[in-house]
Amino acid sequence: MERLMAFARLAIAALVVITVADAAARAAEPMDLRDPQPRWISVRFENSPSDRPGQLATDYAAELPAWFEPDGASNRVRVSIAGSAVETGWFRQQRLRAGSFSDFVWTFDVSSGEVLSARLRGTFIRRLDFGVFGSDIDLPFEAEMTTRSTVGFEAGRRTLGQLVFPLCERAERGCTLVAPVRYDPRTGYVNAVGSIVARAVGVVARTFSPLGEAIFAERDGVHRVREDFAAAH
Repeated sequence: MERLMAFARLAIAALVVITVADAAARAAEPMDLRDPQPRWISVRFENSPSDRPGQLATDYAAELPAWFEPDGASNRVRVSIAGSAVETGWFRQQRLRAGSFSDFVWTFDVSSGEVLSARLRGTFIRRLDFGVFGSDIDLPFEAEMTTRSTVGFEAGRRTLGQLVFPLCERAERGCTLVAPVRYDPRTGYVNAVGSIVARAVGVVARTFSPLGEAIFAERDGVHRVREDFAAAH
């Protein structure tokens, strides 16, 4: 009887290990654009240093929850990451104006995997150098990316003490183009490219955006109502 009980305990333990491993494997599966079920998924954004805008697929931030919402009529999918999650997760080490970030909203074409748009806006706090003195100011920005066009960046330069990489759109001398990568259903990887427009003290800067590189994945067994997304704000 004792041997039978011991065998049963081993069998149960093995079943638990298999179940956990299977759930972990499913959780890591790439986002399925063709699944029509609204649900929570996850996303990890590429997090290379800001002075290396051309560095790809190297360092990723911790995963954030994202709400997946298909629109069958238009053959599109909308994926939203709560602005509060972007602030406290991805940009937790940045100085920013709390509550200023919009949801980071991605629109995918289901058939092609193209990112039709990915938009984010918010406000950072930056120390600007005015020569004889410096000052902390709000730096509102708007970022927009897509995989339908190629853009790039010029060599970095200092503007009011901030290192920026001006946007460029043609393969000319001094312009490093970054090819977009539409969503890959085998890996969950995507690289949408575009611009960041920032405004401060009467100056408008249009720079290259590295914010559109990410890996999207499914979350095992998570099919919840839309109200959960509002609760995450």
